[in-house]
Amino acid sequence: MPERFEVYRYRIERAGEARETRYTFAPMKGVGYAGNDEPTDAHPMGNEPADVGQTVPAGHVEAPEGSRIVSMEPPILDIPGRGRLDLDAVIGSTEGEAPELGPLVRWRPRG
Repeated sequence: MPERFEVYRYRIERAGEARETRYTFAPMKGVGYAGNDEPTDAHPMGNEPADVGQTVPAGHVEAPEGSRIVSMEPPILDIPGRGRLDLDAVIGSTEGEAPELGPLVRWRPRG
């Protein structure tokens, strides 16, 4: 039986910038992280005020039994025997890809 993890999305808006969609395992208002483990001052907009939207259900991910969350935001799972997987690559919200995990991890967007 696969593990099932709910995934939520929210939007970040900054003056003069395009709206950005981010994903999280946490069903609460997003925190607006600057990037994957990136200090806020390393991001050009890191210290700028941003409007962070409320999370809404985006879908769920199915992963092998024993998988566990290692980071709520950005959403990262530890897959037994495979290591850590940034779900942004599975969801398609970044340019990263994870084709080798396709048969193991399934993204089910909310219909």
